[in-house]
Amino acid sequence: MPLPMLETPRLMLRSLRAGDAAQFMALAGDWEVAHMTSDIPHPLQPEHAKDWLRPSGGDVRYAIELQGSMIGSAGYFRRRSGAAELGFWMGRDHWGYGFATEAAKAILRQGFMTGEDNFSSSHFADNPGSARVLAKLGFEAAGSTRIWCAARGAEVEATGLWLTRERAEAVLGPIPLVEPMRPAWAGRLGRWFGAT
Repeated sequence: MPLPMLETPRLMLRSLRAGDAAQFMALAGDWEVAHMTSDIPHPLQPEHAKDWLRPSGGDVRYAIELQGSMIGSAGYFRRRSGAAELGFWMGRDHWGYGFATEAAKAILRQGFMTGEDNFSSSHFADNPGSARVLAKLGFEAAGSTRIWCAARGAEVEATGLWLTRERAEAVLGPIPLVEPMRPAWAGRLGRWFGAT
């Protein structure tokens, strides 16, 4: 099911699609990008791109577009703890312009609006850029950990972070809770069984 499109002042966030494979390969196939992510292998092969562009289960993965071109990706997946784990990456030519922060803000707002209670995230110890993005979003350090990095083929020292709804609202402003849409038949079914 396609994700709702999200617009920011400079960016459009939309569902990933198979047609993104060539741009994904060009951006994420760069060692400088891949080795700062947990799940993008290097060298990146077409079958890896195909799998990555097809999120599984409850994964929420957006393509980040600038003026109609994909420049990165952001989203979240469900951890065993129940928390939504935020992740993002940008093509190297788009580092340093605030695009990751802008896109991640939109995703966090959407996640909290649709019922997420909190988010976790992490960054490798040698990735100060992601550390700055997460700090701007209001994430607070929860401790040190080691995380598998597919590109490096090893576990890497990392910092785990946590963001509650209350902290997000203090940093990002009020976030309304939007009740998920229910199909029309759900109301009729509830009336039949004495619930509304």
